[in-house]
Amino acid sequence: MQTRHVSIVGAGLGGLCLAQGLRQAGVSFDVYERDPAAESRRQGYRIRIDAHGQHALSQCLPENLYTLFQQTCSAARSVQLLNPDLEPIPGRPARSWRTSTADSAPQPMPPDLSANRQTLREILLGGIEDRVHFGKTLRQFEIDSDDAVRIQFDDGTWVTSTLLVGADGVNSAARQQLAPGTEPADTGALCIYGKTFATAEVRERLGSALCTDTSVIFDDEFAVILDPMRFPEALPAIAKRLAPSCRLSPLDDYLYWAFIGPRARMGITDAELPGQTPDQTRLTALIEALVSRWHPRLRTLFAQGDLDTLTMLPVRGAIPPLARWRAGPVTLLGDAVHAMSPAGGLGANTALRDAAALAEAVSTQADLRAAVAHYEIAMRGWAETAIKASEDGARSLFRAATTHPS
Repeated sequence: MQTRHVSIVGAGLGGLCLAQGLRQAGVSFDVYERDPAAESRRQGYRIRIDAHGQHALSQCLPENLYTLFQQTCSAARSVQLLNPDLEPIPGRPARSWRTSTADSAPQPMPPDLSANRQTLREILLGGIEDRVHFGKTLRQFEIDSDDAVRIQFDDGTWVTSTLLVGADGVNSAARQQLAPGTEPADTGALCIYGKTFATAEVRERLGSALCTDTSVIFDDEFAVILDPMRFPEALPAIAKRLAPSCRLSPLDDYLYWAFIGPRARMGITDAELPGQTPDQTRLTALIEALVSRWHPRLRTLFAQGDLDTLTMLPVRGAIPPLARWRAGPVTLLGDAVHAMSPAGGLGANTALRDAAALAEAVSTQADLRAAVAHYEIAMRGWAETAIKASEDGARSLFRAATTHPS
């Protein structure tokens, strides 16, 4: 098999998981990220890692880093469904969620783990820092043959690889050239994300149930997901014990929350999107209006939120069948090819699954074009299934039209 070099554009979870998998297999790689530094942009808060995501990480990470990932997470707790008065209501959460109390399936799968997204990214950077290049934005690529591609960045530099992988997210520059006209659709929904630090005062005012279980609060046409993030010990101390070369940022316990619903119901006009995210003052006012008649404990939770981390994102989704292109030395993974609603908790997990499959294909198959084609066929299959499950999750969270316009 020829000596291969893989250039990965995008240092998100999927791109870094692929890099770790290639490192494990002894395949040369470099990662190029447009952000100027690892810490230059917020990386989000809680993320659910399901059985597929856990398996992908176990395949790609060295054993000590995978153990570090496990020990910086908590098992997804039981889920309580509530109305705004904190009264239990019938129903079930998204079908894709698996908690530590979920009914056993014929082939039991592990419960989801709740990870802090930035912590997971720091773990995925462990040991490959010298192969990750920040401040590098993809401008274009030129395909020379089935196993050679030239890549140009905005700073004018070029590199040559046997494979270019676009892992550069929902606004992927790689996708725009490889599969033009396949941008993900605006679903008409949006998410407002925030967190509240779980101080002793906050925990006392909220009560034990909200600080222990995952809660989904349903209102008219929108919902809020609330998930406590409590760490077993200081994150840097866990890293020092299990993987001393991996540095984890300290983080206090917090309660993650996310509003999801149609943007009109959330008080956002079409004129406010696309532009930039409304400022914190505007987002705070929106949240106050949405929960003005909610239980006082819930209003306290949002009123004590960390304003510096408050953000809003439109929900965009790929439309099955997913884009096709001629298999060759350029491919895509994650949101670059199959963006989906966060309601099912499947987007990042599908990206991790992509990464593990692509790392295995590239490192084990002699014919690169055949390896990439094999990966792309499998990826489209599970991604289209995940997109449909995510749309089901969205429908379970709010009673508005969540399908894409025809």
